[in-house]
Amino acid sequence: MTLFKTKAPEKPRAVDPVPATPAQQAAALEPGAALAPSFLGANLFTDDKLKQAAPEAFASLDQARTSGAALSKEHKDKIAAALMDWAVKRGAVNYAHWFAPMRGTNAQKHDAFIDLDFSSTSAVLPIKKDFDGGKLFMAETDGSSFPNGGMRQTHTAAAFNSWDMKSPPFVRRETLYLPSCFVAWNGMALDEKTPLLRSMMAINEQGKRLLKHIGDENVTEVRTYVGWEQEFFVISKKAFMERPDLLSCNRTVMGAPPARGQQADTNYFGQIPNSVAHFLEAVQKEMWLLGIPMTTYHNEVAPGQHELAPIFGMSNVAADQNQLCMELMHELADLHGLVVLFHEKPFAGINGNGKHNNWSVQGMLSSPGGGSVNLMKTGKSEEDQIRYTVTTACLSYGMKLHGDVVRCACIGAGNDHRLGAQEAPPAIMSLYPGTGMEAHLKAILAGGPLEGYKGDQAALNYGAHNCQEIRVNAEDRNRTAPFPFCGNRFEFRAVGGAQNVAHPNTLINTALADSFAAWSDLVEGGMSPRDATAELLKESISAVFTGNGYSKEWPVEAVEKRGLLNLHNTVTALDAFPSDKNKAMFKKHGVYGPEEVEARTNVMFEKYAVTIKVEATALIDMVNTGIAPACARDLRTYEGTKMAQHREEVYLHVQDTATALANICAEIPHDADEAAEAHYCAEKIVPAMVECRKACDMAEGLIEKALYPFPTYAEILYGHH
Repeated sequence: MTLFKTKAPEKPRAVDPVPATPAQQAAALEPGAALAPSFLGANLFTDDKLKQAAPEAFASLDQARTSGAALSKEHKDKIAAALMDWAVKRGAVNYAHWFAPMRGTNAQKHDAFIDLDFSSTSAVLPIKKDFDGGKLFMAETDGSSFPNGGMRQTHTAAAFNSWDMKSPPFVRRETLYLPSCFVAWNGMALDEKTPLLRSMMAINEQGKRLLKHIGDENVTEVRTYVGWEQEFFVISKKAFMERPDLLSCNRTVMGAPPARGQQADTNYFGQIPNSVAHFLEAVQKEMWLLGIPMTTYHNEVAPGQHELAPIFGMSNVAADQNQLCMELMHELADLHGLVVLFHEKPFAGINGNGKHNNWSVQGMLSSPGGGSVNLMKTGKSEEDQIRYTVTTACLSYGMKLHGDVVRCACIGAGNDHRLGAQEAPPAIMSLYPGTGMEAHLKAILAGGPLEGYKGDQAALNYGAHNCQEIRVNAEDRNRTAPFPFCGNRFEFRAVGGAQNVAHPNTLINTALADSFAAWSDLVEGGMSPRDATAELLKESISAVFTGNGYSKEWPVEAVEKRGLLNLHNTVTALDAFPSDKNKAMFKKHGVYGPEEVEARTNVMFEKYAVTIKVEATALIDMVNTGIAPACARDLRTYEGTKMAQHREEVYLHVQDTATALANICAEIPHDADEAAEAHYCAEKIVPAMVECRKACDMAEGLIEKALYPFPTYAEILYGHH
């Protein structure tokens, strides 16, 4: 007996096995080849490789990337020659300045390692191999065709790339990629990397200033580090191509929940489906070859959802690695007949995709013996305890004073669907240092010393003698917090899966640098470090919350009792971004000028509005060309019977809500500014889309399966297994 009139769709299978990538082929030469030093990072041009090829030029570069000093033409050319020689041996014939415009995905233009030989006397000049320092360290392009918020126009379009000397070049296919900044002719940032580098300079300046006041005299540089955890869905390419909403929006704008979603908790850390396992094995080898230390991958909570993560790195390098990882995953998924979805909420009713941003700040020591101190880790010594306590108080201050900025680090139409449920933190920005540390901060407010919180790990007694002792952190894990402490770092859990992590890290770096500066101002004004810390806590202890962020009481307590902001969606958050307070902070620390703040706000408003308009158009089209015809054909099945029940009413409601949505879209104020159009989308179009979706999802449960025009959630989420 069959449940449906039509045969269930067969799982798509490749005619031939998926061919191994070059990285997989190299890794398979002998057991352990993928873990050999000759394989790991083989396609990454590291400092050691440059030092070996051009030691004098490397010494000059190493100094320049810290001090900002200009490199000589001789050294630029030597670096370029060494880089080209290495890249050509790795198979490259082109180079590309690879940069991150304000659009989410990276940009690249491929130029060949050739030029004309102008020394020749031939009438037709011959071609020669060529790459010099001028080509390496600068490229010119059009800035007006990228999102720019008014900073560039067609008649004022010049923009430039410059290689980020602390982010190593790499080879993919036949191209040498140069991770680069992207700035306008007037010096304004048109990308995500440039502000991140500026914010790292601010942390360095203000971090060293603060550390000197607590006795860390031998810290030469303060760096920020990030370890990202990338969540994503994997579906079959066939299902993707048959869903117009996924093609246009990377999320489903309609879809009834499957009978089995994530309610049984069977997917988390479960066995990875074969097709996905083969894909992730290929991703891991390619990432290792590119020097990205990917260590972890597993099933996530929702069906069809997974996560991977590398070891942490410097913020600018980590951001580049994440962008490269997402590009690589799209490319390899296609080879496997799959599609990767990074969208924050591709499917309703189940978990969405986050990009957990594990963030730490470390001071690099000059002596004795180098090394570093982690400002976000306490310890047994009083120095470690004081350093961590002061940093946590500054974080609290930054969260309270600049909660609007931190909220703008995790905005987006996709993240609006995700924040506040199903393991995603709420839109209210607060700090979770743990209950023990919260008590310590309150004790400081009451007059207690800075030192005293050791954060000691403890032995866990769990009654199984066959297993070794487990050492647990002093603080529990809080998955409802947007900014929880995780033992040696803080995890910004609210970042969206599709975001470039450069943007959120720019904002949290700047907020912390400003808090460091506020603390140092107090000390330099005559306060003791203890009293300065207490002073910041007086203004900000209300931003420390160790309870349940999902509780119904928390939004009321946060706003009415603690004075925190509840910027519940993207447009309300963006309204706050270009405030005088924020412009002053960004200008003070050299991260954004006032005009750059306004421009970025406009870009973010425009991106939100465009996203909503595309989604609404896709929904209307799917109703008119798919759902409505299917409803009409389904009704005819029941003509002459009494079995139609309430179908006609449900189906008419689908058409009515789609018509209402179309009418609302027709009234978009196109002549208004970006903010007004975005607000119209949020306040008018989004609610209308919700109603239309409800009607479509109800109809899906009634339409004969053979007539339903699109792959269902069950087919999408499980069809490739």
